[in-house]
Amino acid sequence: MCHPPILIVDDVATHLTLFSATLEAEGHVVLTARSKQEALELAQNHAPGIALVDLVLPDGDGAELIEALTSRCPELKAIAVTAFATVDRAVAAMRNGAVDFLVKPLTPDQLISAINNALAGRSIGTLPGEAIGHGDGLEGAINSSKPMKDVYATIRAVAGSAASVFITGESGTGKVKAAATIHAQSGFNTGAFVKLDCSTADPDRIEEELLGHVATADSPAKPGAVERANGGTLLLDEVCALSPAMQARLLNILQTGEITPLGGDTPLPVSFRLICSSTPDPTEEVAHGRFRADLFYRLNVVPIHLPPLRERGLEVVEIAETELDRLCAQEGRNFRTLSTGVKAIFLDHNWPGNIRELMNVIWNVALLNDGPVVEISDLPPYLRGIGTAPSQGAESAPPRFPGRADPFQGRTLAEIEKQAIEAAIQATDGSIPAAARVLDVSPSTLYRKLETWGKPVRGARKS
Repeated sequence: MCHPPILIVDDVATHLTLFSATLEAEGHVVLTARSKQEALELAQNHAPGIALVDLVLPDGDGAELIEALTSRCPELKAIAVTAFATVDRAVAAMRNGAVDFLVKPLTPDQLISAINNALAGRSIGTLPGEAIGHGDGLEGAINSSKPMKDVYATIRAVAGSAASVFITGESGTGKVKAAATIHAQSGFNTGAFVKLDCSTADPDRIEEELLGHVATADSPAKPGAVERANGGTLLLDEVCALSPAMQARLLNILQTGEITPLGGDTPLPVSFRLICSSTPDPTEEVAHGRFRADLFYRLNVVPIHLPPLRERGLEVVEIAETELDRLCAQEGRNFRTLSTGVKAIFLDHNWPGNIRELMNVIWNVALLNDGPVVEISDLPPYLRGIGTAPSQGAESAPPRFPGRADPFQGRTLAEIEKQAIEAAIQATDGSIPAAARVLDVSPSTLYRKLETWGKPVRGARKS
C-alpha cells in the first residue's frame, strides 16, 4: 500500500539523517525541512500525509507550524517531537492539531511505532504528563525525577529480553501499567497480555484460574491464565498472596515449561514472558517464611521498584495538569491550569493512594467545577484541611505537615516561592536551565533569586 510522503522538520542534520534512514528503510517516501518556511513550501507542493515536527525551529515555533500545516492540509497527521518535554509544550502542540508527542532521544522502534499508529489512526499517548498507571505507552511518560529516570532506563533495557521481571511499589504507583508497557515493548507483544490478580482470586479456584481445566460432561474446556498467555506475557499481580501449594505449582511450571490442566493427564508446553508484582516487600515475605526463597530468586531476575508519588517531586504537578487537560476535553470543561495554591497543596500532600488518588482528585475537580484555573476551593474537602482523607489502610503515611490545615499557614509568599524553586532545581538534578523550563521562567530569574538568598541550592549547576 502506497502512503503519502512523510515530512520531517528538524534543524539538526543528524536527526534528519537518522529519522529519514529509519523511515526509508520501512518503505516510506520522506521529505526533509530544516525550517518552518521550508516545511510550509514542501507541504504545499507535495501534500504529505504525516509531519514529524520538532517544536524548536530557527524561524518559528513548531506548535504554530503544526497549526499551519493542519489548517492547510486537514488530512495531515502531525507528530510533535522535542528534547525539552514539558506539559505546557505538549498540550500546546496537541491543541494546535498534533496527534502525538514524542520525546528525544528516539529509538528507531519508537519512531516506527509512532508512524504506524498515526497511519492506523491511533495515538500512542506519549504526552510527558502520561504517568505509569495512566498512559498507554512508555515513551514520554513523566520521568523528570531521578527515581523515575531509573525506572524507565530499566524498563527500556529489559523490555526486549525474555527475563522475568518483579515489580514492587505501593498501591496506586502503576505496577500493572508498567507490566503492560514492558509487554508492549517486548518480543512477546504479538501475544496476549494476561493478568491474574492473586490477591483477589478465590483461593479455592486459583489453581483452576492459573491452569484451566479440560472438558467434562458438565462444562466445556476452560484455558487457564498460563495457557492464554502462551506466546505472550503473564502478569501475576500481588504474587506474594499465593498459598504455599500454589507457589510450588508455579515453580514447577517455570522449571518444566509445561502445565497440566485440571482433570487432564497430558502436559501442554508453554512459553511466555512472566512479570510479577507485589505491594508488600517480597524480601520481607521471604524472610518471614511466607514466600518460597527458591521461587523468589527465579522471579526476581530484574527487579523494578516504582517510587511513591510523594518522592517524585514536581512530577505530581505535571501529571495533574496533563490529566486535567485530558478530562476537560472528555467532560467539556474549561480548566487549563492549577493555581499556585493548588500546586503547593499537591506538593505538600503525602499522596498515600499515589497516582490513583491523584487521578481521582482531578476527576472530582473536573466533574464538580469549571475553569479556567483550579483554585483551592475546587479541591475535595480533605485536601483543604476539612475532614480527613479517605482511608488507605496500612500503606498510609502521616502527613508531611501534621496539624497544618492550610499549607500556607505560617509561611510567607517568598518562602513558598523559594520552596518551589528549590524543589524544581532538585527535581532536575541541579540544572538551573532545566528548572527554569519547568517553572516557565528564564534562567536569569533563578540566578537572581539564588543570589538574593546568599547561598546556592545544594547541587545546583549551570547546565
